[in-house]
Parts: sequence; structure tokens; C-alpha cells
Amino acid sequence: MSQPQAGAVSRSPAVRAGLVSLAASMVILAAKLAAYLYTGSMALLADAAESSVNVMAATVMTFSVAVSRRPPDASHPYGHGKAEPLSAAVEGALVGGAALFIAVEAFRRLMVGTALENLGLGMGISVAAALANLLLGLYLLGVGRRERSEALRADGLHVLSDTITTAASIAALVAVKLSGIALIDPAVALLVGANLLWAGWRVTRRSLTGLLDEADFALLGRIAKALEAVRRSEWCDIHQLRGRRVGPVAHVDLHLVVPRYLAIDEAHRVGDGLEAEIARAMDEDCDFVVHLDPCRRVHCPGCAVAPCPVRAAPLAKPVEWSVAHLTEPGPV
Repeated sequence: MSQPQAGAVSRSPAVRAGLVSLAASMVILAAKLAAYLYTGSMALLADAAESSVNVMAATVMTFSVAVSRRPPDASHPYGHGKAEPLSAAVEGALVGGAALFIAVEAFRRLMVGTALENLGLGMGISVAAALANLLLGLYLLGVGRRERSEALRADGLHVLSDTITTAASIAALVAVKLSGIALIDPAVALLVGANLLWAGWRVTRRSLTGLLDEADFALLGRIAKALEAVRRSEWCDIHQLRGRRVGPVAHVDLHLVVPRYLAIDEAHRVGDGLEAEIARAMDEDCDFVVHLDPCRRVHCPGCAVAPCPVRAAPLAKPVEWSVAHLTEPGPV
């Protein structure tokens, strides 16, 4: 498996994207605070509150992305990849906290009333901030997909949800300006808080899949497809496949059944070949643990090794390496 060099971490596209997110979030936050101060709008304050979370989240995310790309060391032999889902969980919690703050303030404004001014100027600033957020969110999602970064994807989703928040805030100001009903502003802020709470839960839920090593069936499907595409006759069978993605690295461990008459060095050559073929077919960084098992009589009907000096039954049909078969514990 190829590992990033320590000096290359700071030049990683994922780290650069994190720095772009941090800088852009600070500029957007300043613009939204200005819009709130000009108007006194609760909806715009809610929008600014979410952007303040963006700044904190971008700081945590940039640090976590840099950490996750460090190579394994003596203290972290499995690498640092879990820094990313941890960052995403923190971001989800921050979003949830912002949602509660917005809900409390909006309810208070509904009770005591509100006064708005300079609506046209506030809407103009908000439109510019919304466009900036839209471009930033799409950029982060694109880099996150290419770099397989959970933290960048979480930040991109949060930034896009912020765009929706800004759009709702602008709509509230338009409605107030046209109707003269100021209470529309805190009512929309309550809706914004509910939307933020949902967005925070989605980000947190996704991060937990990485932290708790939840089965990644999309990754398992890719591995199964790769195995079928490059299978070799000396791979008698494969079972107990497990896979997870931590940061940019796919971790794969499995049991490979090889002909029992092979010498140990030859069996290891077969295992090394399987690792190389899977990594080549998947075209990504992979970390492997391959346990070698000797073949048994039960494998003969699905084993394509020929000629085989120990075959006990003729080949009926090569075993199909579906995800269901590959993840089974194997014969006992």
C-alpha cells in the first residue's frame, strides 16, 4: 500500500480544500453578520449563527484531514484515518447546538416582537453570501469524493445546508417587505433551526458509521467485483471478507483458500498476488490482511485448479464470489 510522505501532507488536495473552506467561511460569516446588523433580522441572525459553526467546523475539519493523511507510526499502527469521522461527528454536534440557539432566540422574538430595517441592503448581502456558499459547498463535495474524505463531504453538506438557510432567510425578508408582517421573520428562523437540526443529525449519523466500523457494503461490493474480474485458479475459495474505509485508505482482510500441497513460500506468493490484483482493480490505496487456509475436500466441487494431485471430487461449477458468499465464515 502506498503511504503519503510526511512532507506531502500539507500539499494534499484535501488539506488545501480545508484551508479554502476556512478562509471562505470567515469571509461569508463577516458578510452575514453585517447583514444582520443592518437589518436586525432574526432569520439573518440564524443564518450568521450557522456560518459561525462553519468557521469552527472548517478549523476542526482542516486539522483532522491533515492528521488523517499522516502515515502509520509506532503509536498509531493502523494510521490516523479515524480523525475524519471524529471531525464529522463534532461538526454535527456543533450544527445541532446552533439549531437550538436559533430556536430559542426565534421563540423569544415571536413573544416580544421584532423591528426590521434596511431590508434591501440586507437581502443584497445575503444573496452574495448564498452564491459564495453554494460554490464552496459544491467544491468541497467534489474534492471530498475524489479524495475519499468523510470530513470534507460532511463540511460540503453542511455548507450546502447553509445555502438553503440563507435562501430561507432572504425569502423571509421578501415576505416581510411585501406584507409588512414582521413576525414572519422569527417564524422562518424557527424553520431554519429545524432544518439545521436535521442536517446535524445526518452528518453525525454518517460519521458514526466510520467510528463504529459499520459494514461498508458499497466497498464490499467493489471488492467482490474486483475479485471476480481478476480471479485466478489457485484461489480455491475466499471467505470471511471484511472491509472498511478509514480516511483515504480501504482496509481489507479475508481468508484465502489455496491448494494444500503448496510450499509456504509459494502460498505466500499467491496471497501477495491477490493483494496486488485487488489494489490494481480497485485503483486506490488498500491495506490488506490475508489469512492463508489450506484447501479441504469440501472445496473440490467449486475449485478450478487443474491439474490437482489431491482432488477428491470433480469440478461442478466455480464458486460465485458474491458479497454474501465472501462474507461467510467458511466451512468448519
